[in-house]
Amino acid sequence: MRNQRPRVPAAALLALSCLTGCSTTTFKVGMIVDPPTSAVFVNGTRVGQGARRVYDIDFGPHERVCVQATAAGYEPMRELLTRQQVIDQVEKYGDFKWYLKQEK
Repeated sequence: MRNQRPRVPAAALLALSCLTGCSTTTFKVGMIVDPPTSAVFVNGTRVGQGARRVYDIDFGPHERVCVQATAAGYEPMRELLTRQQVIDQVEKYGDFKWYLKQEK
């Protein structure tokens, strides 16, 4: 008789991968920022420039991250995002979209 390993159903593996994935502190998040010349910052660190890009958003031990976008001639945008807000946005709507207003 051969050794038979217990089989784990695919659904159980999927559920396990979701559980382990939910504890992550880094998320890949698509952001569209207009104008495309905008500088994008996460927690005060410049991470890129406007247009559409995918960013690694790392919460680390924190409950929130601060996302900012600035461009010459435009009002800066700043948002504090919780982990759950990021998860909900990505799952329900996809990319974050920010349109900076021109200064008066």
